[in-house]
Amino acid sequence: MNMSWGEFTGTLMQKAAELGVPIEGQFELTSRCNLRCNMCYLGRGANDADAIKRERSAQEWIRLAAEARDAGMLYLLLTGGEVFIRNDFREIYEAISKMGFNIMIYTNATMITKDIADWLGHIPPSQVEITLYGASPEAYSYICGSSEAYTKAVQGIDLLLSRDITVSLKTTVVQGNADDFEKIAEFAQKRSIDFGVVNYVSPRREPGNTRPESERLSPEKLAEYEMRVQNYLNKGNRKKTYSVFKADKPSVDVKEYPFYCTSGKCSFWITWDGRMTPCGLMNEPATFPFEKGFDNAWEELQEACCSLPVCTECDECSLQDYCMSCIARLWSETGCYDRPASYLCRHAQSRKALEELGR
Repeated sequence: MNMSWGEFTGTLMQKAAELGVPIEGQFELTSRCNLRCNMCYLGRGANDADAIKRERSAQEWIRLAAEARDAGMLYLLLTGGEVFIRNDFREIYEAISKMGFNIMIYTNATMITKDIADWLGHIPPSQVEITLYGASPEAYSYICGSSEAYTKAVQGIDLLLSRDITVSLKTTVVQGNADDFEKIAEFAQKRSIDFGVVNYVSPRREPGNTRPESERLSPEKLAEYEMRVQNYLNKGNRKKTYSVFKADKPSVDVKEYPFYCTSGKCSFWITWDGRMTPCGLMNEPATFPFEKGFDNAWEELQEACCSLPVCTECDECSLQDYCMSCIARLWSETGCYDRPASYLCRHAQSRKALEELGR
């Protein structure tokens, strides 16, 4: 029986979740970024002294990757902040790339130079996923604080493509780029790049200057945006490479577990300052792999996740099929695991109402 790569990955994830094997890891190498996006839930300035002081060293990340590999990690995401802002990113990446992982890199592409593209082309990751925040310098000026960043991002994307590096594209929908979807989609289609939309903007995870929730669309406007995206994709012969709403939850079936997705079952997140959490949206529960070792931290995290309360009101809600709530988003929105979030509830109601209008 033939199996697609996606089906194979799904089967692996399901088995890993059943066995509690940490097959998927996300290493948040830095909280620093060269852009100052209004909706960022994490980002600090490029030269933030406190962040630089608290970042884990290259050798610590390399050692942790080896421990995670021995525990079963196969899929690894390197993210930030902006990973290329670290002066030692090459050291980290080159060492980790020799360990046999399926590696993905998240970047805003504005720091991709010819030299970096040449270097990465010789030891390419499985994929570089790039966030394009808008379709013009004006959009970038409003969202990211730099009009020049748009041109740099486009140049970075094209440099990677010219080295035959697999690139995918996403955009995070906010007030400043909601009108840009079609242009970004056409940009991706012109280059035959996979494209997705991040439709959920989380409140800030850590203290900082940005207030992401002030930039996101209202629940009603977000539902309208989603319908517009679906109508665009259904119109004409659009490429089927679009992964439309990347923030909607992927699922594996493990009974009596508070997370719908792979978080804490077979995947984990390591924050820039060294905490292991189930999800990048969450500060808790947290364990400490750099101090305790990977195996001990993973075991502690699984135990902590199993004890989290669930929202019975959400579980019994008639809008479940329309809702993108999960335990991480409830915590991010309300500070509680078992309390419904008004933003998510209103969004689900709007999704249902628009669907019924379209029937």
